[in-house]
Amino acid sequence: NSRVFRVFSDAVAHFATRRMSHLLVTLRRGTAGKPKTILQTLSALGLRKTRDARIVPNDAGARGKLNQVKHLVSVETLEDAERRVEALAKKRALRTPIVSEH
Repeated sequence: NSRVFRVFSDAVAHFATRRMSHLLVTLRRGTAGKPKTILQTLSALGLRKTRDARIVPNDAGARGKLNQVKHLVSVETLEDAERRVEALAKKRALRTPIVSEH
């Protein structure tokens, strides 16, 4: 999750000024034993290791590549990823200590 969060936080600042929608793609399954064409598609998307995350443009070319490897990756919009990361940060935030006086 830290790798996804780092990629996401760096990319939000970069893509915030652009109006074209982008997708956050995360490799969820391993690549061992996969056909060469699948490995080439993952390489074209910039995904090498499990839990690698990349931001790709939401266009026809990227969607075609994602359709070929949809069983190996998870795809979400930047807005959905931002909401998920905020909810996770809120869940992990420090809570106020419980103070009991005797």
